[in-house]
Amino acid sequence: MRIRNFQKTDFQGCIDIFSSNCPKYFDEKELNFFNKYLEARSQHVIFNPIQSEADYYFVAEEKNKIFGCGGFYKIKDANQVQFAWGMILNSFHNKGLGTLLTNYRLENIKTLYPEAKITLGTSQFTYPFFEKKGFQITNFYPDGYGEGLDRYDMEYINSL
Repeated sequence: MRIRNFQKTDFQGCIDIFSSNCPKYFDEKELNFFNKYLEARSQHVIFNPIQSEADYYFVAEEKNKIFGCGGFYKIKDANQVQFAWGMILNSFHNKGLGTLLTNYRLENIKTLYPEAKITLGTSQFTYPFFEKKGFQITNFYPDGYGEGLDRYDMEYINSL
């Protein structure tokens, strides 16, 4: 398995991963937003320059097949980094790949922004995974991502 920087040619593979996780993990209405995010990454520009000052996105692959993607961005004018769009192809869940991708992102953040607070937003289906990785819940929003898809804001409290 190899984790590398997202490339324009990875666009459809990431869309396929997103689609494989709908509707349980992502509201299908989020696809348009994810598309725009990937378009910005394809052009090597920051998706939301008002909110972030740096954007990083990665894919996990094996034998030229993408099975995971995820990134993070540095919040502008704050010592904070936010996880962005992390996901594993549905048929690859529960094989330890989410842990590898999460650890890879955490290691990169700690190298680039060693003093930054690390945060993320996730749903009721994945917050227990992130709790096991050292994150704690800071806020909860019922239906925060869509009907039946609650939002949990979390902060990293453990170091690798």
